[in-house]
Formats: sequence, structure tokens, C-alpha cells
Amino acid sequence: MKLSCLLETCSILSFVLSKDGQAYDPDILSIASNSKDVRPGSLFIAVRGLKADGHDYMDEAVKNGASAVIAEYNPKNLNFVIQVPNSRLAMAAIASGFYGNPSEKLTLIGVTGTNGKTTTTWILESIFKSSGFNTGVIGTVNIRYNGKTINNPVTTPDSIDLQKTLFEMKKAGVTHVVMEVSSHGLDLNRVDFCRFDAGIFTNLTQDHLDYHKNLEDYFNCKKRFFNEFLGPNGKNNAPAVLNIDYEKGEFLFNTLLCQKFSVSTEKQADIYSKDIIDDIFGISGLLCLKNSSIPFRSALTGRFNLENILCAAGAAHALGVSPEAIKKGIEDCRSIPGRLEKISHPIDRFMFADYAHTPDALESILTTLKTRAPKRLITVFGCGGNRDRSKRPVMGKIACEHSDIAIVTSDNPRSEHPDAIIKDILDGIAHAERLFDEDPLVNPFKKGFLVEADRKKALAKAVYISKPGDIIVAAGKGHETYQITNSGTHHFDDREELWKAADEFCDLFKPIPWTVSDLSKALNTAPAFSTLENDHLFSGISTDSRTIKESELFLALKGDRFDGHAFVQALIEKGIKGFVLETPFYSKLNQDLKKETAQKNIVVFETSHSLTSLGDLARYQRLRSNVRLLAVTGSSGKTTTRKITEEIFKTRFHTHATIGNLNNEIGLPLTLLKLSAAHEWAVVEMGMNHPGEISRLSRIALPDIVMIINTAAVHLEGLGSIDNVAKAKAEIFDGMREHGTAILNADDLRRGILEEKARKNKSVETLLFFGSADDADISAKNIRTSETHTEFSVKTGEKEYSLIIHSPAPFMVENCLSAILAAVKAKIDSTTIQKGINAFHPVSGRMNIYKVCDTLTLIDDTYNANPASVAKALHTLHAVSGRGNGIAVLGDMLELGENSEELHRQIGRTVAELGIKKLFVFGDKVQGLIDGAIERGFPKTDIFHGTKEEIAEKIHGQADTKTWVLIKGSRGMSMETVIQNLKKLLKVKPDVL
Repeated sequence: MKLSCLLETCSILSFVLSKDGQAYDPDILSIASNSKDVRPGSLFIAVRGLKADGHDYMDEAVKNGASAVIAEYNPKNLNFVIQVPNSRLAMAAIASGFYGNPSEKLTLIGVTGTNGKTTTTWILESIFKSSGFNTGVIGTVNIRYNGKTINNPVTTPDSIDLQKTLFEMKKAGVTHVVMEVSSHGLDLNRVDFCRFDAGIFTNLTQDHLDYHKNLEDYFNCKKRFFNEFLGPNGKNNAPAVLNIDYEKGEFLFNTLLCQKFSVSTEKQADIYSKDIIDDIFGISGLLCLKNSSIPFRSALTGRFNLENILCAAGAAHALGVSPEAIKKGIEDCRSIPGRLEKISHPIDRFMFADYAHTPDALESILTTLKTRAPKRLITVFGCGGNRDRSKRPVMGKIACEHSDIAIVTSDNPRSEHPDAIIKDILDGIAHAERLFDEDPLVNPFKKGFLVEADRKKALAKAVYISKPGDIIVAAGKGHETYQITNSGTHHFDDREELWKAADEFCDLFKPIPWTVSDLSKALNTAPAFSTLENDHLFSGISTDSRTIKESELFLALKGDRFDGHAFVQALIEKGIKGFVLETPFYSKLNQDLKKETAQKNIVVFETSHSLTSLGDLARYQRLRSNVRLLAVTGSSGKTTTRKITEEIFKTRFHTHATIGNLNNEIGLPLTLLKLSAAHEWAVVEMGMNHPGEISRLSRIALPDIVMIINTAAVHLEGLGSIDNVAKAKAEIFDGMREHGTAILNADDLRRGILEEKARKNKSVETLLFFGSADDADISAKNIRTSETHTEFSVKTGEKEYSLIIHSPAPFMVENCLSAILAAVKAKIDSTTIQKGINAFHPVSGRMNIYKVCDTLTLIDDTYNANPASVAKALHTLHAVSGRGNGIAVLGDMLELGENSEELHRQIGRTVAELGIKKLFVFGDKVQGLIDGAIERGFPKTDIFHGTKEEIAEKIHGQADTKTWVLIKGSRGMSMETVIQNLKKLLKVKPDVL
């Protein structure tokens, strides 16, 4: 391209273009602002930068072959220098012309504002892609299009790189480009001569005051984008999309003359939101456009992300994108690198990395996370070196105010000493308490801050002091993969470091490995055969031939319908090196097989009963782990109580607990075999259906604290009477360790049986009671239920405090009381107890609340049923639905023996007495239930006995009125099928309240 053509849009002060008396108009082959990039045929543009001045390198550019130079002055009177008043502006004009004015042929959207630019561009990119547009993005994280990703060192590239990028995108078939427009990019004329189709204003808060004179100067720079690049200065009267939740956004909306669209999360605007649900898992609600509204669900979380969603949706709407494409684009955008980006590690914590490096951005993410934190919020943050010092104490104050624990560290210190930056931060948090490293471990909810200048160590510290349910956020660097220090730029990624720290932390809780010697001691026998050294290590013990790892030992269980010994030969071939088998399995092998086995490196133990051996191994593991152990049993509520107790204990201690319903003679040992040397407490559940079972479990587990929640009519086929149920439950005392504590229900009708057994056991040093009886050590007061939770207060010692459990079931208060007594015995403070109970949510199939539409709410209590638990569930249904708004869907209660009919009849009477609206039943044993309801005057017309499919259809027919539905039955009845059938009929995905 001829030089003269490139100069057509430039304002020129002076030039003389002649060579040897002839007009000089060379072909320009390239353009450059760095003299090192100049080649023969280049046009060099001398630009004054923040660190260097291109005018000092004009002669070097000429030596390198520059055909001409654009400059603001010519200090050395060089030839072929064209003087301009603003070389940056001239560079923008020349770059656009050189690359063929690419923005003219692209749909170009600019996004500006202090925070949210990157997220907004990411969402808008997703919306455009959902519309079928070939989309490119230019922003802080990178430049990307057509699957290609290019590193971008600055948010908005200089005009040469920018125009070249737009040219390359157009050449590659890109039709739509979303670009972050920074204040530096505007002030330094980087986006001049770009033709925009729309512009977005996200917000304006304190930032870059090391560059701009003050906040007003910063805003005026942003305002230039809307005054000079949109409306008639853009394409097609380019519209502005403005977030009016901020003062400056509202100012722009009221003063701009171009076409404009307002967006708001707080008030009605051109684009706004309503009915928003926002939690740690995402945002859902209604997106209201000018002429339509659409329901949406996003994996992003927080009000600031809702603002970003609205801004992106507003721009798409202004450009004519369909509501359906907008919805799909929002929902397809699952995460944004470094923008409250979740690190999906299996550790039981919520870990995030975020770019928040301004006071407002930090406050936005912390207030968002704090309201969603199940337990604590731990924030790791610092401030950049050689940048605005005034924001350092402000950010320190914000971090300490909104975090439970703030860890002050380095960000990008650049040439400043990290300690000097940290000192500036600490000036803002003089009011907060500086913690010692051990404080968060001993007193988890002691609020304050720690200092660790090494960012890697700070991130690791955050993980190591955390407990399950905590949120850890690394703020300031987000997507960055480097750290800038006085020694240079080094690879560093917060996301990688958090992942590594979590990995190392999880390794502490791997099960204690087994040597051959350990196995011999635990089983009290030498190997029947071994070619392994005594110190050979096994990583664990497995009873499942399908999932066993090569490093584990296989224990072959034998049952009525299975025999693990059938898989031994295949496992040897698979490379498994250790076995525990029932005698005389190995000795009966033929000689050829014995010879073949002898050539392999394996060890074989033989015992008389492999199930007993499983218990022996578990007992050995429990003892050498040195944990303290709490065991829970009862006729109903075991799992819920264990889960509540677990939530409290793991908030204070490293706690291992029963997974799922592994509470029998196989499940309990498998739970204990997972213990590590780092665990401090184990919380286990014990179940039974015959006498002697819990005694065996207790002697394996050796509990320090035991709880018997209640006794009731369960497993009567195997136990005969309710008194026998109580006696079987009391077997839990048999294996107690010295100085043990027993916790009993003061209101249990079989209390005498339980108490007598406890007092006779010399290992029971402390006996505690919960309930409403006068001699109870703990009782609940001021119990108030709502549709979603129950509030109550308790008194422990001299302190009375209030608690909230996320269930409308009043009977769960009893479960909490027993857990609180155990926690107090373990010296857990009241704040930790409150946090633990508040973090509890009902276990699947146990009083889960589902709202399937505006008028229909389900209580899923399908896991199991006995007369006591069904009665409690019916009272809960009555409490939340009121008289005349509840439907009870009940299946058979199994294993009730010869009293089954009468016990079903009693439940029917309860249904009638509570005023339940309708009764739907399924099973072969529910006639007594029907008869009992009718006895008490329940209308026959309101009873339906049918299949689960028919019951689902009957419930569906009630969906037009406000109704609560309880669904419950014994495990063998699989009553959850009713819910699955109902979901198919309603064609909705229910939300758990």
C-alpha cells in the first residue's frame, strides 16, 4: 500500500517527501512501533511510551530499513519523517487503513467498565455461538477464534496488533467480535478508527488511579467510548447497553443521545431480572427483555455475575438475537477462567480463583461467597506492586470484614518488596486480630487474619486450615499463569497451586497401609503361604473383585448367594498379591496350581471365617489410627443423626464417617478400614435386625461415645417384641472403651431397659439424656417450624443459643439434641455446633423437600419406614401443609411380624386424626392402614389403593391447587418410583428447597 494512501486519514503538521528531486511515495510493506520489528519497506511510528520513547529509536529504525517515519518531532533532522500532533492517533488511523479497515466488515461489540468485562465477553461469545455466528474475542484472558488461542499481555492491544487481529479474524471467516475496551486502550487511542456496532458499560469503581488523575478522570475516559464510538459514530446508530445499578451507568443513560438500553438487577429496565435464586451452585430466574421474558439457569453465581449476564443479554437483544439463543448461550457458559472459577477437586471444600484486584471487585466476590458459605470463608489475597498504593489498606479492610480468615500474601510484587506491600495492606486492618497458625485449627470460628508473604505457601495454608464445607478463594490473579517479582516473571497459577495443595492434603487421609506383618498381627495368624517380604505394603483391603486395585489385598467373603473365593484365581492372574481366604481353600488347591501360585509374588492368609477376619482387620485399623469413635444406633433417624453429628464434628476435627448406609457387619468394618493416621474422630452408624449383631459391631468399633436415638417397633420378625428391640440396641455398650459416654433419649418408652444396661457397664463413665423429661441434660425450647426449616433454642452449661436446621420436621430437633450432647462432650464450642447444624441438609430419601411446580411440593421420605417414623413424617406433613392441604402416599411397612396389621391400622388412625386431605396407598399390607383411617371417619372417597404409576397420575391431578405430598414406605417398596413417575408426568426438573 502506498504511503500517501495511509496518510489520508492522518492529521499532518509537516513533511517533505522527495528523493533525488523526485516525489517519494514508497510502497509500505509493514508497519511497526518497535524499531526492532522494522524491516526494509516498513513504516516506523515513533510513540512516546510509559517506559521508553520511540523518538529515541528513529535512527535505528531507519538503519533497519524503514521507508518513512511518523513522529511528533524530529530531534535529529532525519529524512522522510512525517510530523503529526499525536503519533498514537496517527498509528490507529494508519493501522486501520493498512489492514483494510476490518471492523467495517465485522459486527464489533465493545465492553468497558472496571469489573465484569471478561465475564461479559465470555457470556456474549456463548450467546453469539448459540446463534450460529462465527465469533472471536479480544480480552484480558486471551484472543481466541476458530479454536485458536493467542496470549494477550494487555486487555486491549495497541492499535497495530488490534487491527491486525481483526484482519486475521475476518480472513478466517469470523463475523462477530467481542472486545474488552480498557481505559488505557481508550486513553492511548488503541481503539480509534474501530467501527463498533454496540457498546456495554458494566460498572465503574476505583481502579487505575496510579494512571488516571482521579476517579472523575477515569470515568471521563470511559465516557469517551460512548460519546465518540457509538451512535452516529458507530455503525447503524450503534446502541449503548448500560448497567444502571451504578450511579455512572444511570448518568450515562440519562445523558447519552444515542440509542440505548438499560439493564438492572434492582429495578425495571429495558432488560432486567426477577424471581432470582442465587446460591453456591448458580443463578436461576426470569430474564425480562423489552418484549418477552425467558426462564434461565446459569452455573455462574453472585449478583455481579447476574449483572454480567444482563449486560451480555442486553447487547445480544439490541442486535436482534432471539430470546431462545440468549437463553441457550447463558446456560452453555459454564465457567470463565479466573472469574470466580471453581476448582473442581474432589476435596470436600469449595475452591475458587478470581481476578478481583480492586476494592469493589474483592467486596463483590466476598459478599457473594459469604452469604453462600456453608461453613467458613477463607480468603487469600495481596496487592500488586508498583500500582495504586491507596487501594491496599482498603482491600485489607474489605478482606477482613467479609472473610472468616484472611491470609495476606503477595500478588505480583514487581520491583517492590512484598513485605512493604503487605505493610500497606495491614494499615487497613489494624482493627482485626492477627492469628497464630494454630488458632484456626483449635478455634475454627475465631475471626482474624494470617500473614504469609510466599503466595504458594499461603494457598497451601488455606487448604490445610480448612474444614469440609469451607470456601477458599484465591483473589487477585485469576486466570494469570505467572507472577512478576523483582527477579523476573515466573510461572505461577493459583488454580494449579490450589489443586496441588488439595492433593497433598488429601494424601494425609489415605487409609493406613498394611505390611504382611501388620496383617499377621491383626489376624493373629501367620500366612498359609507367602513369597513376599514382611514389609511389603498393601494400600488397603477390598472385598469387591470388580473394583479392587492392584495394590490392595483381597478378602473373600462368603454368603448365601455369593462366594468371593470364586474370583481368587482370576485375581491372581490380574496381579493381586494378597488374599485372606477361608480355610482350607489354599491347602485344597491341586499341586499344579500350587506350583503356579508359588512362582508368583503373593501372600495368602487362611482363617476359619472371613467375615470375622474382616472385623478383626477393622478393629486393628481402628486402634492403630488412634481416633476417638462415636457410634449411633436407633430404630429410626440413625442416618440423619449420624449426618448431623458428622457435620458438627468435621467442622472442628478431621472426621471420618459412615458412607451411605454401610452400617452392618460388612459395612461397618469397610468404613473403619478407611481410617488414616490423620483422622481425629470417627462417626459411625450401627444397624441390625437380629440379636447379637450390634454387640459384634460394638466390639469391632470400640466406641468412646454411643448414642441410642430411640427404640420402636422395627424388625419384629427377627426380634419378637419392642422390648427385645431395646435390648438389642443396648448391645452397643458391649464394646465401649474405658471412660465412655452413653447418650440416651429421656422420653423413650424403653428408657429403663437402656439405662439399666448402660449403668451395669463399667466402661460407661458418663450417662447423658436428651428430650423433654425433667431430668434431661438438654432440651429444646421455642421450637418454630416453617416450610423449609425449623428453629429452636437449647442451653448447654450456662449458655443458651438458637439453632436452625434445614428441615421442617420437628422430630429432627431430637436428632440435633443428641448430636449436641456428643459435641459438648468432645469439647466443641457452641459457635461450631451452630455452624455444623446449619450446614446439614437432609440425606437423600429422608425428609427431602422438592417443589415440582408452583402448587405442588413433595416430601421424599422414601428410604425406609416403620410405625414410629411414619407417624413422625405424618405430623410433619400436617405441620407444613395445614389441615386439608396434605396427601399421604404410603407403602407397606415390612418386617413387623404378627402385629403388622394392627401397626398399619394405627397409622391409618393417625392419618384421619391429623386431617390429611387424601390417602394414596400401595402394597399388600396396607388394608389395615385403610381400615384404621375409615375407623376414625376418613372418607372412603379420599382413599386410593393402586399401583405406583396410578398414584403418580392421581398426584398429578392435584397439581392445580396448593398441595403437599408425603411419600413414604419401607425400603423394599421402592416408593421413590412414585416420584420418578411424577417427574415424567410433570416434565420438570424439581428443585430441592
